[in-house]
Amino acid sequence: MLKISGKEGRPYSLLFRGVSFSMSYEAGVFVALQNFSPDVLKSASRIYGSSSGSVIATVGLCGCDMGKGCRFLFIFQLKTSFLGLVPGGRMMRLLKDILNKLLPPNAHELVSGKLHIILTRLHDWRSVTVSEFASKEELIQAVTCSCFIPFYFGLSPPTFRGVVSSFVVSDFVSPSTITISAFAGEYDICPKDSAAAFLTFQISDCILHISKMNICRLLYIFCPPTRQVSYLQVTRAMSPLQQPSCPDCHLSLQVIDNFYIQGYQDTIYFLKRLSK
Repeated sequence: MLKISGKEGRPYSLLFRGVSFSMSYEAGVFVALQNFSPDVLKSASRIYGSSSGSVIATVGLCGCDMGKGCRFLFIFQLKTSFLGLVPGGRMMRLLKDILNKLLPPNAHELVSGKLHIILTRLHDWRSVTVSEFASKEELIQAVTCSCFIPFYFGLSPPTFRGVVSSFVVSDFVSPSTITISAFAGEYDICPKDSAAAFLTFQISDCILHISKMNICRLLYIFCPPTRQVSYLQVTRAMSPLQQPSCPDCHLSLQVIDNFYIQGYQDTIYFLKRLSK
């Protein structure tokens, strides 16, 4: 079992970034930390959750079944999707319903002080965190507020104490922050694509690697991963002269399971590096 301390002995924190429909990757990360180095979770001074990362952080800290919870969310995503698009208000309502079913009645007590949900303050668009919750309902409201994407999830954003949505999280990243993302990039725990993927690009404060698999993952920000997507399919989809054809594609939970397994394995690799 590993013991981790922040740089120069300072307290460290964890940051689960927003990854939208690829959140099962971060579920795999959380479970691997629970299984192989639970002290990482117990000793962290703060566990940050941004957008969909707040769902994983909340569900995990409440001791819920991460695999079952992510599958539950995924099934409802399929039911709400239409040609890859999600009706806004309906998705927000379903997210609240799912969290109500998954979280225990005392969820707010289990996470208060430890979980820090990242939100964007409406009047000046600055990022803030919420770490104290008066009730389970208030906790769920904070999570749904953090997950909101303007226009995609609706025109009227949910609010939490006058705060809405979640975009920029750089204010909460320090050398002692363990960053987690389902996208290959400048993070402590993330997918490791081909070594040739040395080119990067930046979205907001996120530095991502340019690779075919990362393009697949980026597509899952707005489209549920309802189909298996291979390198060949991405190449075809990027070509204006040829439409992708995939007779073997089918709706399946295999995609979300693959994300989960990859997150689990990448975390084991991260822990091995720390132990050297």
